[in-house]
This record gives sequence, structure tokens and C-alpha cells, in this order.
Amino acid sequence: MAASTFIFNNPRVERIVSGPGSIEKLFGEIDGLGGTRAMLVVSPSVAKTFLLDRIKSGLGAKCVTVFDQVKPHSPTESIAKAVESAREADIDVLVSAGGGSAIDSAKGIAALLAEGGSLPRLGVRFTPPNKKEVPPMPAPKLPHIAIPTTLSGGEYSYSAGISEGGKKYIVADPKLAPRVVLLDPEAAATAPARLLAASGMNALAHCVEAVYSTETQPLTDAYCLRGIGLIARYLPRAVENSRDLEALSHVQVAACLSGMGVYSAWTGIHHAIVHVIGGRYKAPHAEIHALMLPYAMRWNLDATVAAHARMAREIGIEGADENALAAAVPEHVFAMNRRMGLPLRLRELGVPREGLRQLASDALDDYSIHTNPKPVTAAEQVLEVLEQAW
Repeated sequence: MAASTFIFNNPRVERIVSGPGSIEKLFGEIDGLGGTRAMLVVSPSVAKTFLLDRIKSGLGAKCVTVFDQVKPHSPTESIAKAVESAREADIDVLVSAGGGSAIDSAKGIAALLAEGGSLPRLGVRFTPPNKKEVPPMPAPKLPHIAIPTTLSGGEYSYSAGISEGGKKYIVADPKLAPRVVLLDPEAAATAPARLLAASGMNALAHCVEAVYSTETQPLTDAYCLRGIGLIARYLPRAVENSRDLEALSHVQVAACLSGMGVYSAWTGIHHAIVHVIGGRYKAPHAEIHALMLPYAMRWNLDATVAAHARMAREIGIEGADENALAAAVPEHVFAMNRRMGLPLRLRELGVPREGLRQLASDALDDYSIHTNPKPVTAAEQVLEVLEQAW
């Protein structure tokens, strides 16, 4: 057997505190970071739940301002407003509660407070076929504690997806990673069922594409195959019963495994498509992930039989041979979307058919294309996937 040669970049999260009641440990975690003046960053939907008061109570006098106007896809104008409030309140720590947009908005706030200027200028630049430029962000960043209510896994990464002018940008700096993540299943129980389902499928997409990425490696497999099995077994159960804290805890752990495993492997055509649809049409990010995943898996199937078969065994699918096992996995994923009431066609998300060609062209400029298991060199290839999904 050949030696295993790879580079694994460990995510920068320092502590993960998991279990019912984890939010009650917030004050002590802020103390541990030396924080005294916290800004709480939440989406309007989270602000309407008991979580807001519970988190504010946990913060006590350390909560000096609340920003509750987070927008989907973390638009720069929303982040700029939050930065104004943060400067006025002279904050020294960020606490985010919600889904990926709340967590990414907090990262964007930290980036702007430290670096100044505009966020798009800090965006990762990709030049086909494989040139990636990450603008330097040398300034120290405020510490950040994340309390996820969904399962997309952005709390484990040091990148943030932000949007402006119909485009999505990725801002990346290791110092932007949350220092602490509190995994409280009671927080996940506040997410609407459809959002929980879609964000869980977002985590599944990270796992799937990481397992068959051209940059996959043994540590990625260990994290992401386990994550695939947990999501397949427990996500529908959690969606069907929001008080099933056991199932919610399992899928929170799965999202953690997803976030930890995907970072060194990157992704593929699925993520490239999701990024450009989200930037241009503002459809819900997690729902685009859920919808596109089985179509991208089918398209990649001829190049990923072994990887798909490993996923099938982790899920518990049975088949006569490797090819049968592999072919069953995208269909299982599609069936999960159907069972949980998620959209199955792009037209349901308001994506017009006449816009597909532009999306296909835009996707070629996304770095994820470079690590797809089947080489993608032309917009026509991307268009095949989009047409099947439309």
C-alpha cells in the first residue's frame, strides 16, 4: 500500500461545547476570552424566539448591543450597519446566534472592524483553471462565539460568504473562525422544520463533495463519512419532531463533522452552482444546496463509483454490487428532500430557465469547480446539471 501523502488544515475553532443547556455556559466562555462588551448578532427570526432573552440573560451586563437585522446571504449593506453599531458600542467580543447568515455576518463585522475598506476587496479571487488569490488580512480580529440554530456548519470555518450587487464573495482569514461553538439542541429546536431540513442537507452536501473531491484525504473521509451516516439516519427524525433532542444533538454533531472535514478537501460543481444561484437570485442558500445535491451527485456518478459506494454503506443502503450501491445514493438523497418537503426543482425557487446559461458561465469562475472529481472545462457541462435540476 502506498504511503498516505496529504495536507490537512485543521479548523481554528478552539472549543466546542455540546449538549442540552450549553447556552448557560456562555458567560463563562466569554470570560475565558477576556470579553467584557459583547455585540449579539441574530437574525430577525431568532430574535422572535425565547433564545434572544435566554442569550441576553446569559450575557448579563456584558451584552452592550444587539444587531437583529441579519439578512440572507449576508449582504454588505447589512454588515456595514452592524459595524456602525459595533463601533459606537466599543465592543470587544462577538456572539452570533442563528444560521449561516448570522454567523457569516459576524465574521464580516469582525473583518471590517479590523481591516476597514469594503468587504468585496477582501474576497478570494479565482482565475481558471486553478489560480486562487486570498487577499491578506493581517489585523487581529475580535473573538467570536457562535451558537448555531441550523446545521450548515459555517461556525467551523474561517471563511464567510457575503453578497453585493448580485455576486457572492468569499472572505477568508484564519483569525475569523469562531473561537468557541456552543451546540445546544434546544437552540436547533427553534429553527423552522423546513430550514432545519435544508440546512441539514447543506451539511450533507459538504460531506458528499468532500468525500469525492480531488483533494479528499483520510481525515476528510473519517469526518465526512460519519457525518453522512448521522444525517441520513437522524435528520428526517429531527425535522419531524422538533422536541427530539437526541436526534437534534446527533445532527448538530454531524454538522460539526461536516464543517471539520470539508475545509481541507474543498468541494465541486455542486458548490459552484449554489454560490452563483445564491448571488444572482437570492434564493434561500440552504434550500439551493438541498435541491442541487442529488443532481450534482448523479452527474458526477461515473467518476465517483467507489466514493458513492462508501457513502451507501455508511447510510445502510444495500445493493448487489459497487455500481448498484453507488447509483442508489443520489436517489436516497433525492428521497430525503421529498420526504422533508423541500423543493425539488429550480423553478420552485424562482430561477428562470433563461437564466441558466448565465449561471453556468458564472460557475466556471468559482474555485470549487477546480476540485470537482470530473473535470469541468466548459459552461455546457454545468448547464447539463442546471437543466436537469430545472
